[in-house]
Amino acid sequence: MVNIDEEHRDTRIERHASWAELFFDLVAVAGVAALAHVLGSEPDAAALGLYALLFLALWLSWTTFMLYGNVAAGQTRVLRLMVGMFGLGVMAASVPGVAHTVLGHGSDIRPLNVFAIAYIATRVYGSKSWRRGEVLLDFPVVQYSAGLLPWFASLWVDEHWKLALWAVGVGLDLLLILVLSGSRILQRVQSYLTAQKSTRRRPRSGSPGGTGSVIHGVSVDPAHLSERLGLFVIIVLGESVVQVVAAAGEARYDIGLLVTAIASFVLLAGLFGLSVVFGYAGLPHLRAGRIPARAALGLHCLVTGVVATVAVPLSLVVRHGSDPLPDQGRWLLCGAVAAYFTLGVVTGVVSHSSDLPRTVSRVTTGIAAPLLLGLLATAVSGRALVAYLALIVLAHLWFERRLGSR
Repeated sequence: MVNIDEEHRDTRIERHASWAELFFDLVAVAGVAALAHVLGSEPDAAALGLYALLFLALWLSWTTFMLYGNVAAGQTRVLRLMVGMFGLGVMAASVPGVAHTVLGHGSDIRPLNVFAIAYIATRVYGSKSWRRGEVLLDFPVVQYSAGLLPWFASLWVDEHWKLALWAVGVGLDLLLILVLSGSRILQRVQSYLTAQKSTRRRPRSGSPGGTGSVIHGVSVDPAHLSERLGLFVIIVLGESVVQVVAAAGEARYDIGLLVTAIASFVLLAGLFGLSVVFGYAGLPHLRAGRIPARAALGLHCLVTGVVATVAVPLSLVVRHGSDPLPDQGRWLLCGAVAAYFTLGVVTGVVSHSSDLPRTVSRVTTGIAAPLLLGLLATAVSGRALVAYLALIVLAHLWFERRLGSR
């Protein structure tokens, strides 16, 4: 298993994201913006569940083509990326309709079928990107379609069964991420081919030499992977900034709006600093070469999913800054910040990038403090709540800068 950036920088040619890859990543902006419709109306348990399901589907599709570009490098086919981008765009365009049907109790199931068909087609097309005989050692789940079988079945059932089958399909992919090892797959296939070759009869005169199938493993470029993951986090934060700016454009101009806008910007910029400036591969408290690529991708999925939820309550605060947030909006904001720092603590612990005093400090200030605000700040204005959370993020940035200087 390849660790993130485990190679010495002087021993390889540094590669950056191509123009085609950067253009392809723009579809993530559309996806994050569309997901805001899921949480925008009423962020209850049903909305959060639907948001998680749709986000995972979009992220898995994006990751399939991102890893293809990473491995193919200069041989990446732009047309393949554009087809994947179109499929992801169709998925993003159908998200508002899916949210209206599921959460608004609509009767039109066509958006659900469109999303499912686009997801199936995108994943299948993306899984065929690798050359015959190649096994992606770091994240082999993108090459296999077992998790798509429930999505196929969902095309012929009603709404509730559709969502259940989607959840089963995504859950199967997540399980395969945990248990499916590309190295083990390669070893088993090679052992099988070796056994078949040893038992095969000697080829007749004039027939091919019977070398059999050739299979080999391919690995990701760690530096390029960390760059793409960091760019995805920046895209998610950028879309959050866009939603806050759009909400500010509809609000009444006063000193309160200015304070709210500054606090929101500081909060989002602080998350950028922790994930990108003082983190690695978009993950807070991570150092290069500490965890395998598969673990980094799994944590990246969780971190970006959490960060994308912050935009919705921030937009509500910008519109109604002097009023306390509703219970659901307050818990969504405080819970997202607490979940972000929880994932940071997990990253620091599993990568051995954090000692016990730092871990305890991050748990108390980054996890316990936001949860206490969510529990007790029922009468606090949304503006003040965002300011408190922004101060927490700034404190963590200050500590990270001090640790970096040492």
